[in-house]
Amino acid sequence: MRDPAKGAIGRATAVAEGVAAGVRRRQREREPKVVLFARPGEPRILAPGAKGQDRILDVAARMIALADEAEGGSRRDRARARRAAQAGEDEQ
Repeated sequence: MRDPAKGAIGRATAVAEGVAAGVRRRQREREPKVVLFARPGEPRILAPGAKGQDRILDVAARMIALADEAEGGSRRDRARARRAAQAGEDEQ
């Protein structure tokens, strides 16, 4: 096994490895997770790629879309409307 490089190359390699690890971590955190509750207080995370995970995620996405429609648009649209209303109040 080789010793890690020393000097500028070693530091640059360490920084690059740290950045790559951070990117991988962020990607993992952004993946949707399915949490199942068998009983109150007993959560279980469904493993990525497990049987039924895609179907559960699809149903959840449709539920969110229906809730957004019932509330008058997406969260982003409601936030834009709030900001526009606040900007109008500030001008007066």
